[in-house]
Amino acid sequence: MRFLFCFFSALIILACNSPKADGPTNEKQTASVPESPVTPPAVTTGPLLPSISQDFMKMLWDSTTYVDYTFYTLPMSMSFDNKPAIQNVLGHLEAKPVALPSTCKPTGRAFFQRDGEELGVAEFYLHTDCRCFVFLEDGKPAHSNRIKDSGLEFYQNSIRQAVKQTQQKAQ
Repeated sequence: MRFLFCFFSALIILACNSPKADGPTNEKQTASVPESPVTPPAVTTGPLLPSISQDFMKMLWDSTTYVDYTFYTLPMSMSFDNKPAIQNVLGHLEAKPVALPSTCKPTGRAFFQRDGEELGVAEFYLHTDCRCFVFLEDGKPAHSNRIKDSGLEFYQNSIRQAVKQTQQKAQ
């Protein structure tokens, strides 16, 4: 129960802190009206990495016994050690690869293991505009898989539930 509370709290913080496509970022901004039309700078994207192979996904699906998540900006981590939860996480990935805008920053890193043996490592992005897992090989981005709409909905619903639980416990 404590794990779920921490997981949902982290998702709430991520949702509150992630920049919106047309909203303000965490940086200070001053509103002003330009005197003439300004062309926004082009958003550069990274390379389009291929998605992980079906064989690799099947191996993760069948063999992963433990997934550990570390967050770059949150003072916490979380993990799953039961097959349904692990397969739920993997089930949110599409075969569609992603070319991330250069403005996207990873939320954290996921470690997929089988009985202590590393099977795969991925940086994960849990932002509206950047939602994917980028799998690493030799510490470098090698494959990317987009998170499905249902996965984003799962995270958003989890965040809402965690906010509600947090508010109830605070009262």
